[in-house]
Amino acid sequence: MYPGAVKATRGEETGFASGEQYSVSVYYTKDSYQDVRSYYVSEIGEPRMEEDDGDRGKSSFFSYQRRMPEDIGVRISGRQGRSRVPSRIFNSLNGLAVQGVIPESRVNEIREKYSYLERCYFVSEKDESGKLVAADELIYKRYEEKIGAGGVESESSEEVMERAQQLMAQGRMQEATELLKKMQEGQLAGAELATSPRAAEMWVECLEELAASAYDVSITIYL
Repeated sequence: MYPGAVKATRGEETGFASGEQYSVSVYYTKDSYQDVRSYYVSEIGEPRMEEDDGDRGKSSFFSYQRRMPEDIGVRISGRQGRSRVPSRIFNSLNGLAVQGVIPESRVNEIREKYSYLERCYFVSEKDESGKLVAADELIYKRYEEKIGAGGVESESSEEVMERAQQLMAQGRMQEATELLKKMQEGQLAGAELATSPRAAEMWVECLEELAASAYDVSITIYL
């Protein structure tokens, strides 16, 4: 196992027609593709297969043992991830540029600096419901909700409505009314923030947090 790599997903077992099974475990590392490749060359030897797709990344497969339908071995992939989050942020920034909130040149600078994140990998984490979601999606959701709430952490509209209904059912009408009023004020503040220069700054902060959570290389182990 490559030193310092972190687990991306739990290993899965896939059944064969013969009744055999194999496991697939995926790990990520922030080290460079070349460093990871050199490590496995020293451990196993030269890769059996290798691809270089230029801007779309690189991959190599190191085989420990031939086996059908998948050899026992290790596949390393450098910047072949497919995160959709950066493009969503760039689209939001483009919208601000169209409205004249920030210059288009600033959007181009941000895109040039962070576009590589679209090809990075992100560890999956559990969301509030216990569902596994990639960290980039969780980070984006947090910033999206924060900008929409006027720059402060807040409950979702659904949660507020549910609490208001509970208060009304208990006869606490004034408290329910005040709660709904605060929600509306937050929505208005969010609408104002979403079209302000501060929103652009927050999206850059989001990209910075994504960069801190991004991994350059994926290591898939077939056993």
